[in-house]
Formats: sequence, structure tokens, C-alpha cells
Amino acid sequence: MAAKLIQTKALPNGLTLELYDASRKVAGDRWRVSLIAAMDIHLNGLPRSADDPASFKIDEIRRSLGAIVRFEQKRERNFIGSNQKEEVLGGLLDAFLTSSLAYLSHPDFARRFLLKQYKAYLARHPASCLAAKADHGSDDGARGCEES
Repeated sequence: MAAKLIQTKALPNGLTLELYDASRKVAGDRWRVSLIAAMDIHLNGLPRSADDPASFKIDEIRRSLGAIVRFEQKRERNFIGSNQKEEVLGGLLDAFLTSSLAYLSHPDFARRFLLKQYKAYLARHPASCLAAKADHGSDDGARGCEES
């Protein structure tokens, strides 16, 4: 069963949060109730600043991760009866919004998330770390590249 869009929220930082019901039946009248929260972060829409370390890396990040980077989190509960499915989904949705909305709405969320994803990419692709270091002439251009 494909995830069904149940809600969208325009955030003050310009991003749009999409909330999906990805629940599926597992056995008899039992469900795995799943909520997926997702946002697409478009690199072209990010403001650039001379004192922002992410600004000079935008082209590197785009080459490594693509022009759109997707944030996604999943919340699940297992073996839920059919009669409780909607109530549990509503609870997951409320809990997610209560705990995460301020974080996702922060003006620096997109920039920080992109840097975190880029750092993780460099850790998974050591050759990219070497290229980033060479491009910048030092380790400063490739923060997050740990030596093994």
C-alpha cells in the first residue's frame, strides 16, 4: 500500500512539511501504523552568505547529494487493532508535531540539515573527502572527513 498524503504544513522558514500515512495490514485485523514526515530542501532556493560555511559548499553539496535533498522521519507502532488504527495514527501525528515542529521550522534547519547530510556523504565516500580537501588546499574544505 502506497503512503497517503494526509497533511501539509507551510513552515515559517519557507519549507513545506508533508505528512503521510504509510500504515499497512500485517495479519488479520492487525496493522503496522506508520507516519512519515518529509520535506524536500531545494539547494537552488538557499540564500548565500559570505560568512556561512555552507554557502561556499553549495556546488559541492549539489554534485554529491543532488539539487533536492529529502528530509524524512518515520514513526511507527506495531500490531495495532483495526479499531485503534486511526486513534494511534492521530497520536503519532500529534506527538511528532509537538516534538519536532519548532526544530523543523528553525530558520537554519535547511542549512544545518544539508551540512549534516553532506558530512555523512563524505564519511561514506572517502574519495570525495580527498577531492574536497584537494579543492580547498586543506582539511577546512572537507570538515567531517575523518581519517581511518
